Amino acid sequence: MSRLYVVTGAPGAGKSTLLPHLAVYPFATVDFDELPERDGSLLGINITSPSADSVWPAYNRLWVKITAMMLRAGGNVLVLCPLTPAEWASASAGTTDPPHVLWARLDCADADRRTRLAARGWESDQIEEALKDAEELRRTVDREFTTTGRSPAETSAALGLWINSNKE
Repeated sequence: MSRLYVVTGAPGAGKSTLLPHLAVYPFATVDFDELPERDGSLLGINITSPSADSVWPAYNRLWVKITAMMLRAGGNVLVLCPLTPAEWASASAGTTDPPHVLWARLDCADADRRTRLAARGWESDQIEEALKDAEELRRTVDREFTTTGRSPAETSAALGLWINSNKE
């Protein structure tokens, strides 16, 4: 039976960093950051900009549809994204027979997040917003995989074990 695993995480948690390390596992893995071009654009819209927040619900629905197509092929699917369970449910509304989602959260210490986002050139107000996002996800998703003090390979191995041994 195919299962859908969604690993959420605020910016700086390490979602995109894990991608090459997850490729060795026998499940499909996709990241919300994979569709936009390097400049954040998709179909001519910079969807990574806060000014594009009106298109984010449509982008989220697109990912729900992509995920449903992947699940039809059989096998487990892992989605890395910044969404809360409520945002995913909203994006799934109206979808015929949406799959059950098994949730986890990728997280790191706030100091690590600050350092990672500052290295990307983020402004302090953007970093503070990411810290607020991380706090919200900590309240809504219990299962955690941390990237603090662990290599990407170690974190990916923990995720792989969770997915490959899950009997939920």
